Amino acid sequence: MFDQAQLTELSKRDKDKKLNFQLPLYIGNSQGVCRRDILVQWVIQQSQKFEHSIKTLELAVIYIDTYLNFFNIEPEFLELLGISAYSMASKFNETEAIGQIKLKDDFGKVLYEDQVYNEMEVQLLQSLDFQLNHVTPSDYLIAMGISINESISSLIMFVLMDFEIYKHSQIVLALAIFNFQQEQSNMFTDRVKSVTKLINNKLNKAKEQFNLDKTENDETRGLESNLGTQKKIYKKRQSKKLKQLA
Repeated sequence: MFDQAQLTELSKRDKDKKLNFQLPLYIGNSQGVCRRDILVQWVIQQSQKFEHSIKTLELAVIYIDTYLNFFNIEPEFLELLGISAYSMASKFNETEAIGQIKLKDDFGKVLYEDQVYNEMEVQLLQSLDFQLNHVTPSDYLIAMGISINESISSLIMFVLMDFEIYKHSQIVLALAIFNFQQEQSNMFTDRVKSVTKLINNKLNKAKEQFNLDKTENDETRGLESNLGTQKKIYKKRQSKKLKQLA
């Protein structure tokens, strides 16, 4: 199942994540969500417009985190960073390059000139030391014999947009995803088991929140429907009264 030669080669090329957990963008709010996670969620939403591999998205997140730990950036430019990182990852990893993806306002007007995107790409390259090819969890999973299907891709996306999970090494993330899917915990270290448990708990919490939001939305629609029905009945009664008075 495991391609040991490929795993060894990936391990040699893999790089440690040099992340400063004290940066404001990595500190969560009262719900435990940090600005970095919100940015990655937004990038994932933008990526749904294209039929790109999960590897492209993984690379974009690496580029984003590397940049955030190299340059200071104002909050209003985070989306510019996100879309530039994704464009760069797609140009590197996809066979059919899409060029620079540009941000537009609600009226379809381009927000930045080409020069601004070019400058952001140069800064991204500087922060990455001009190295665009990085090892990602999907690389390890493929070497483990795991097919990167829709279910695995969704799980990787979930990991990418939660820094509390994603801060772990790429190999640990891959093993935790493998463990989560295969339920073979006896063969893994305590660290991998811990990350697997974290993924499971976070997924369950997300599902609970989704169901709660769905229930609240259903109740709201039901209430609105009842109010609408009551208004129609009231108007009909008033109309009858007016006819009787005529």
